[in-house]
Amino acid sequence: MRARSEQKKYNAVSERQRDVERKRRTRSASRVVTIPPCAHPTLRAELEQDDCDWLRWYFGDLFWYDFTLQQRAMIAAIRDAIRFGGDQALAASRGEGKTKIFERTLLKHILAGTVSFAVLCAATGPAAQDSLASIKDALETSDKLLADYPEVCVPIRALENTPNRAHYQVVKGKRHDNGKAFAATPSRFVWCGREVTLPRVPGSPSAGAVIATRGLDAAIRGLNKFNRRPDVVGIDDPDTEESVASDEQADKLEKRIDRGIAGLGGQQRSVARVMLTTLQRVRCVSAKFTDPKQKPTWKGRRFRFLLKQPAHPDLWEEYMSQRRSGMEETDSEGNAIDPLGRRAHAYYLANLAPMNEGAEVANSNRFNAELAPDGSQMEVSALERYYNEVARIGQEAVSTEYDNDPPDEAEPEESGITAHRIQKQVSGHARKEIPPGCAMLTMGLDVRKVALHWVVRAWDVDNARRLLKAYTIDYGVTEVYGTEVGTDEGLDNALIRALHARRYAIESEPYCRSDGSVVPVQLTLVDAGWRTEAIYRFCAEAGLAWRPAMGFGKSAGCAQANFNAPATVSDTKKPGDRWFLSRRPNGTWLVCMDSDHWKAWEHDRWMTSPDKPGSMALFGSEPDRMDPHYRPDRLSSDQKGHFSYAKHITAEVEVEEVVKGRLKRYWKSKNDNNHYLDASYMSDVAASMCGLVTLVAPPKQRKPPQDRPSAAQLAAR
Repeated sequence: MRARSEQKKYNAVSERQRDVERKRRTRSASRVVTIPPCAHPTLRAELEQDDCDWLRWYFGDLFWYDFTLQQRAMIAAIRDAIRFGGDQALAASRGEGKTKIFERTLLKHILAGTVSFAVLCAATGPAAQDSLASIKDALETSDKLLADYPEVCVPIRALENTPNRAHYQVVKGKRHDNGKAFAATPSRFVWCGREVTLPRVPGSPSAGAVIATRGLDAAIRGLNKFNRRPDVVGIDDPDTEESVASDEQADKLEKRIDRGIAGLGGQQRSVARVMLTTLQRVRCVSAKFTDPKQKPTWKGRRFRFLLKQPAHPDLWEEYMSQRRSGMEETDSEGNAIDPLGRRAHAYYLANLAPMNEGAEVANSNRFNAELAPDGSQMEVSALERYYNEVARIGQEAVSTEYDNDPPDEAEPEESGITAHRIQKQVSGHARKEIPPGCAMLTMGLDVRKVALHWVVRAWDVDNARRLLKAYTIDYGVTEVYGTEVGTDEGLDNALIRALHARRYAIESEPYCRSDGSVVPVQLTLVDAGWRTEAIYRFCAEAGLAWRPAMGFGKSAGCAQANFNAPATVSDTKKPGDRWFLSRRPNGTWLVCMDSDHWKAWEHDRWMTSPDKPGSMALFGSEPDRMDPHYRPDRLSSDQKGHFSYAKHITAEVEVEEVVKGRLKRYWKSKNDNNHYLDASYMSDVAASMCGLVTLVAPPKQRKPPQDRPSAAQLAAR
């Protein structure tokens, strides 16, 4: 019995040993990767002589049409910077594929051995890692690269999505450079993290090449791998919302590029820097680096979408008018009557020749050829795509992001406010959501015969009631039903019904914080400059939270040219901060406002950087236009860029002009659609009436040491 027991134990141990040995042999076999020879060495060598041919052959799924002149110029500029050093700044149209062109061109030069150490920089670290992930995906999935660059792709694919295997992988086969066999050797590469190293396969031109990523929002200095310094740094869209809005942040970013990245090179060769970007405003960092006058060593170039204007702009104005109206007008259920712009599309097809006459686009392939539900193509030309974007986000935004020609924000005679700037100042909060810290809501309401324009705002103030930040959390139009063209019969009752409808709307669906707590609208000012008695009657019915108001000043729509505030309180006058209450003969207290002052104050809020006290922000967020699922026709109203609202706010601008040696200041009207501007400044006045101190809160400062003498004490000594 004992002998059998010992035999069983021996057999068990032997079986375990055999299993261990078997697994060891299996692991050893899996460690060894055989590198096959290049499938098409002659083709590979020929293609490496021409970047465009190389990109079209190995990535035909991305670059499915012949490169345009602009794209060839981009590729040539990237190639020259890589080969000969120096700096290159290129501003391409939004969506032109500049990032993919750079990533794949850089990959080509890495595989060919021209670049041994590359750094991918973007505005943030995650954005830079997205570019690295794109390059890794190409090496992992491209069958053409696998066939012609087996010394790189075969070891990578052998990992089978397990990057740790790279630490103990062994390769064998024939060298690519001379065809001689090499003994089994460790590939010693890294395939995870924010820095990857390509397999060290004997004879491979790219053996040990490093691709690192860095965000421009973090430290960049001191990149040194295996005693090597970077050959080339790619900078993709460096601007952020903060750097675009804040001159201070822009200066920091500019220094990081000029000093931090420039210092990455070695002692004998400076690092080549290639910036590919799209402008966001005339004073952004990208605009500086692509302007040869400001940064001549960067050899800046800006590429446009629309090279030549069409000969008949009036036809395109009609096209955009039809497209906007179809998207903005709604049926009885609140749905857009033509959300895909089919009516405008039909107009274009009917006038194709005259509308195309004289126009020239950089890339004729940039249009959406998908079929709409009615069977027609969504777009039939790149020119139609261009004007669809103009209709959607406005000419200023398109000139900036598609033509890299942003409007001048610093014209000496005007305040500098632009609709595009307002569109960019978004809070990230959803519509109707009250941001944290806001305890006061006000509303302004402009009255017209056919519609009421209203704006609701939330105010974040400090303990002294000084403004920290203001938020436009909602705006819209309430239609006035029951009026007729050419007659005022029944008009007053129709206006009152519409005003009550708006009142019922905010009472039935109140504004809430993220935790669900309700914050009521504390005060609403209603424009009483027209149909005054009807407005008085409504406010009397609605209660003290609704007050009639009238603007006085030189700007458009004011009741009188001058604002004359009383100096003291009386039975009929109660002065405030550039507003006063005036008791009318019927006993109604009318809010009289200094329109010129409050419109200027309104514009100042939009001109204040978002990172500083006293700024204004719209609800919503910027859509990611690079998202593969991005569909312009499916954007919500706030994602469409607040185009209509921003145009209303900039319908009037304050102008300064020297006339006969004296400075003259006046208001200039750019268009008649200023209704949201009137509603907005009335919401500002309402906040002032609720206790808002119009001076913004100063930034927090450290208190001086207690034992330090004051300036007065020093003077007394």
